Formats: sequence, C-alpha cells, structure tokens
Amino acid sequence: MSDLKESPIFVKMFELVAWVIPLTVKFPREQRFVVASALQQATFAAHESLVRAAQSTTPAETVEHLHEAATQLAMIRFHLRLSERLLLITTRRYELASEQLGEIGRLLRAWQRACHERLHQVQGQ
Repeated sequence: MSDLKESPIFVKMFELVAWVIPLTVKFPREQRFVVASALQQATFAAHESLVRAAQSTTPAETVEHLHEAATQLAMIRFHLRLSERLLLITTRRYELASEQLGEIGRLLRAWQRACHERLHQVQGQ
C-alpha cells in the first residue's frame, strides 16, 4: 500500500477514528476512563495494526498484523455495543458505527484473502 491516505480501508478507518474521539469525549465522566478509554484504545490499535500491515515486508508479517486488526475491530464492536446498552450512545449512532465497521471488516477480509493467497504462492515456490 503505497499511499495510505487513498486506500479505502485507511479512509474508512480514519473516518471511524475521527468519529469515535468526539463521541467518547461526551460520555459521562464516570465512563470516560472506562468504556470511552477502552473504545478509543481499541480504535487506535486497529488503525495501528493496519498501518503495520501496510508497512510489513513479508506476507507472513502482513497476515499477522491483519489478524491483530481483526481482533481490534471485534473489540471496537464490543465496546460500541456496550456503550449502546449503557445508553452512552443512541441506537442510531450504534447502527451507523456498525455499518462503518462492517465496511472496514469487508475490506480487511479482502486484504486478508489476498495476503493468504500471496503467502501460499511464496511457500509453494
């Protein structure tokens, strides 16, 4: 991935990060250091894993970082679901975030499939 700013997964991930930060700042004080912090950390960790995958030098390393990103996306989903259950965000915001995460997840799975194919080609040589 030569230009991270133009790659669809990075554009979508940036949009998610930019959406999560102001959202969590509005959480009640008692939840800012619990749910908000966990949601922010998972979001940043997912973005970092994607960047590491893009900058990896081997297919195996890329696959590892993409797996980490997938795990972090699952954590973001959990924290958003919990936020909605605790009435920290509206159901509509939860639905919008779920749509964003779904798009990111689809792009991530396509990237993972391509990397697995490349990894098998390298191993087969």
